[in-house]
Amino acid sequence: MELLSRYLHAVRFWLPKPQQEDIIAELGEDLRSQVEEREAAIGRPLDEDGVAAILRQRGHPMLVAGGYLPQRSLIGPAVFPAYRFVLRLVIGWILTPVFVLVVGPATVLTSRNPSAALIWTAWTLVMAAVFAFGVITLVFAILERYPFETTFQWNPRRLPRVPPAKAAIGPRRVSRFTGIAEVLAGICASLIWIDIARFPMSLEVHGVDIAAAPIWHSFFWPILLVTLARAAAGLITWLRPWWIRARLWTILAADAVTLVLIGALASMGPWVLVAAPGLPAAGVASANHWANVGVGICLSVAWIVTLVNAVRAARRLVKTR
Repeated sequence: MELLSRYLHAVRFWLPKPQQEDIIAELGEDLRSQVEEREAAIGRPLDEDGVAAILRQRGHPMLVAGGYLPQRSLIGPAVFPAYRFVLRLVIGWILTPVFVLVVGPATVLTSRNPSAALIWTAWTLVMAAVFAFGVITLVFAILERYPFETTFQWNPRRLPRVPPAKAAIGPRRVSRFTGIAEVLAGICASLIWIDIARFPMSLEVHGVDIAAAPIWHSFFWPILLVTLARAAAGLITWLRPWWIRARLWTILAADAVTLVLIGALASMGPWVLVAAPGLPAAGVASANHWANVGVGICLSVAWIVTLVNAVRAARRLVKTR
């Protein structure tokens, strides 16, 4: 009955979580009854072709899930599950993270009035969400009124496999190839940082000299420690992939130190110094300002990414208890 389980799993995906268990239990009982009736009629167990024929007659998983949802005038039950999924994907998983993690910090850090920039970013996010909502609704309303004949053509044998229960598979290990890549990346980052620290960190472009501020030299050993810790986490994964907690503790410690380092760096600007003998003083000051604004944006993004990674490591650490 693997094909039936895969079908029920596909229907579950399109259902609201509070109603999933009841609907799947009812649907599963109904489908098993149909299978038993068919087997009694032919006098032998159904093969995969027979089960596939019953599922094909029942309908596409999305259509079946829509039949259990309330009737709606604009977006009917046939396409409503897909409509809801696309809305969540575009607004919840694309627009909002982009504005919160990229557009918002960049606008606030580069504006002379951070409060006004924050309000403008929030308003722009709302307007973008409203626009996306309108466009997606219009597209699905058209699909509801003028459906294509091939829209719901499907093959039950192409349904995705049912993933094993989390309790059965236990904590997911990281592959050894990932560990090897992390070791190489950590070693390369450490060597690059050592090489950069040995020589003056400066760059000359068309007569403009861009140099790192002396503050970076005071962070040599902490940054080197973090890069080596990343390599150590990869080494654990490579040699002892079942040491999941040791890997997570190493990553969590490295992320915690990274957050402290980035916070300290962010409060100790400027981070770069721009010198251009051929430019007036006002131009040099403006160049210094915008160069450090760019570095500040990079530090903000790095801090957010590190925080997200630390939270994920902490959650996995709790689950492995």
